[in-house]
Amino acid sequence: MSGISRMVPTLIMGGVILAFSQLIAYSWLDIPADTGIMDALNSGKFAGFNLSLLKFAWLSQSFGGVLFGFAIPMFAAFVANSIGGKLAFPAGFIGGLMSTQPTQVLNFDPASLHWVTAAPVPSTFIGALIISIVAGYLVKWMNQKIQLPDFLLAFKTTFLLPILSAIFVMLAMYYVITPFGGWINGGIRTLLTAAGEKGALMYAMGIAAATAIDLGGPINKAAGFVAFSFTTDHVLPVTARSIAIVIPPIGLGLATLLDRRLTGKRLFNAQLYPQGKTAMFLAFMGISEGAIPFALESPITAIPSYMVGAIVGSTFAVWLGAVQWFPESAIWAWPLVSHLGVYIAGILLGAVITALMVIFLRHMMYRRGKLLIESL
Repeated sequence: MSGISRMVPTLIMGGVILAFSQLIAYSWLDIPADTGIMDALNSGKFAGFNLSLLKFAWLSQSFGGVLFGFAIPMFAAFVANSIGGKLAFPAGFIGGLMSTQPTQVLNFDPASLHWVTAAPVPSTFIGALIISIVAGYLVKWMNQKIQLPDFLLAFKTTFLLPILSAIFVMLAMYYVITPFGGWINGGIRTLLTAAGEKGALMYAMGIAAATAIDLGGPINKAAGFVAFSFTTDHVLPVTARSIAIVIPPIGLGLATLLDRRLTGKRLFNAQLYPQGKTAMFLAFMGISEGAIPFALESPITAIPSYMVGAIVGSTFAVWLGAVQWFPESAIWAWPLVSHLGVYIAGILLGAVITALMVIFLRHMMYRRGKLLIESL
């Protein structure tokens, strides 16, 4: 997870700056949605302060795009670094960069009898993951096996290993990883395009379920890996994952506020009531771990409840058009979401479903004598 944690700040910086450029151009300056910022600059309709704002929007759009482009190379560099140490960092970065900006392929055109170049499909996140792991272990192995006298150690670390690893990355990416990763990416894009709205909804349901199930655990991290790969490739937004992060703690916290009003009895152990308020606060900071005490205390009631809530709420928001491209679920990022009202409605729907379901399950188990409630 080292690469993910290092990549996320870059994605957030790029996403926020990109979103700010769109806010200036399309909200403040009211540019038509089908008009690009550069076209607006050349239209001659803006002057003075508004023209300066539009120029700043163009700068923000360009700079944000550059930052977004560095996310995958950063990921690959730190994955390689975590395996092979700092000597593997450059090889990982180069591999990550080639996964997003692959070297053009050289082909011979029999019709013109000339060599021509063609741009291959980028291997993106898949290619970056593969090359970062392979490069990390390769550099680690070379560093152990290549033994030189002490006076040549600087030559080994600053010239020999970087050159050998760079040549390996170049050949591996050109001949193996880019064709393989590009083939997979092309297939995924074709499948999602063919599936249309149904494909996007099925993806949202799967990501939401995997995100919610273990509240920041390994399955959640794997779901984040998949979601970030599609987001950085600009294939699918990260909407479902962001919503599924906050629904469990909000829903379980809400349950501690509603149980007595709905059933006439407190259905949670005494220590869970203050933890419910804490969980709700943490949810607005984009932290799902506040729900863990509930899952540990009664997994049979908590986990199914917040999984159903997360799936329904996330899918509802995606279905009605909420779109979030940058990977941040904290409340400060919500204003940058497209169709924010639908986004918030999805969170509320999922939280209410979670609260009602966990209250129903706990009340049913209590009436059957299968739930012991500790009071103050």
